[in-house]
Amino acid sequence: MDRGDAPRWAIPDWFLILVSGAIIVYGLWVGRDFLIPLAITALVFILTVAMVDWISARSIAGHSPPRWLANMIAASLIIFALFLLGVVFSQAGHEIVASGPQLRLRVAEMADHLESFLGPKLVDTFRNSAADLDIGGWLAAAIAQLAGSVSALALVSLYLVFLISERRAWIGKLPLLASDPVKARLVLARIATGVQQYMLVNALTSALSSGAAYLIFRSIGLDFAALLAVIVFIVGFIPNIGAFIGLALPCLIALIQFDTLTPFLIVLLGYGLFDQFVANIVQPAMQSRSLNVSTFMVMVSLTFFGIVWGGVGVFLAVPMMVVIMVICAEIPGMRWLAILLSGDGSVEQSERDH
Repeated sequence: MDRGDAPRWAIPDWFLILVSGAIIVYGLWVGRDFLIPLAITALVFILTVAMVDWISARSIAGHSPPRWLANMIAASLIIFALFLLGVVFSQAGHEIVASGPQLRLRVAEMADHLESFLGPKLVDTFRNSAADLDIGGWLAAAIAQLAGSVSALALVSLYLVFLISERRAWIGKLPLLASDPVKARLVLARIATGVQQYMLVNALTSALSSGAAYLIFRSIGLDFAALLAVIVFIVGFIPNIGAFIGLALPCLIALIQFDTLTPFLIVLLGYGLFDQFVANIVQPAMQSRSLNVSTFMVMVSLTFFGIVWGGVGVFLAVPMMVVIMVICAEIPGMRWLAILLSGDGSVEQSERDH
């Protein structure tokens, strides 16, 4: 019997998928400190490109700004926003340290106020829990997280400057990595369009909610007003649960900080109603078309990237889901995953819209 007649054992596709998936998840977990700034840079870069296209399309006195000027304006705005975030995070660290002693005192005072409503037994349990609360450890963790965020923002800004300077080169050479450059350009265009739409619309609506939140928080003298406004902006990119987080945190701080319920009600009704107006009226009007992603799979994506990459992963979950869906739609063996991620099973939706 010749060697060529020997039976060949084919590796099942499901086995390859399981092994590849395990390797990818392990790589995302181990390399998260390196990959997260790169992923944020890629998303910010896509947002910058969308801003450049928008600025270039504007006309002033019958003249549109040249491309190089649009690049400079968009890059300057994005880098200034990143710098402003770093300043807010640094200032918030000092505010958290200064307000630490007051936090335990306010929790104890709240227990006294609640005793007449809840009874002494429940309040004693509350007091014991408050006594065991490691305020120092919580403050140290919060400050360390803010310091890490400042360092990450500086690295993202550096990455972004060099990436923008090489924009044309990257646009030209990325399709060459694929066996079919023409098809690769179409796939990259679909990814850019979907992520641009998501990032630009959410950036504008989140900035609107964040600005209103800051004015309301400052008007009532709420602690950490700037930091809470930044959190409102960030969680605006998190579907379904982002609005709840953005409202729950300032409401909780208002309950702890003030003796009356009036500031709490101002935050709950004033900011809460405005945020719902933005989410249900302004955002749908700006969103020209749906991303065609499954709401259930969005929650799965939020959970997965939140476990692997922490809070930043929740922020990156939906854009990463769009990228995965578009790429899997072009791979026959992975098309099933694109169908699962899509909202209606039609993975060519974005292509038909174009």
